[in-house]
Amino acid sequence: MLVKRFFILLSLVVSTSFGQNTQWKIDSEASSIRYKGDHLLHAWEGVNDKVYGLAVHSKEEGIEKLAILVYVRDFDSKNSGRDAHSLEVLEALQFPEVKFYSESIEIEGQKLRMNGSFDFHGAKIDKSILADLEQQDSKWKISGSFELTPTDFNIDLPSFLSIKMKDLLEFEYRIVLKK
Repeated sequence: MLVKRFFILLSLVVSTSFGQNTQWKIDSEASSIRYKGDHLLHAWEGVNDKVYGLAVHSKEEGIEKLAILVYVRDFDSKNSGRDAHSLEVLEALQFPEVKFYSESIEIEGQKLRMNGSFDFHGAKIDKSILADLEQQDSKWKISGSFELTPTDFNIDLPSFLSIKMKDLLEFEYRIVLKK
């Protein structure tokens, strides 16, 4: 609780000190992250409609910082057995969150490049992500795709019939930021 109060106080100080910067919140109801996995015998996908986070926005630069948080337990593949096994493989009790943080964001017209890092499963991986950007006065929509390699995060790939899944996950995302 003390930490939460500290961050609230810190955000108020930053907002009043730099006047031009505002915090925009991720609209969790309008945002989602979808993944696709593949095995020699079948492919599957899951979606997480509970995306949390904040962005620091300035009138001059646009989005300057972005922090995104999702919980592993909130990914739904519409197969409870697969989801339960995924929680085991990903050690969700020990590593319940996936975080992305960027302090290096470049905007060029309707494109956005986010240079940041993923923090998951005890590993941090730097990644540059290109996104489509749709700007409105009080709402920005960021969408695109990227790929991650599970073994980069020290994840043991699950196998079916002694064949491991493909060491690549494809992600599609839609992040809606609002004032």
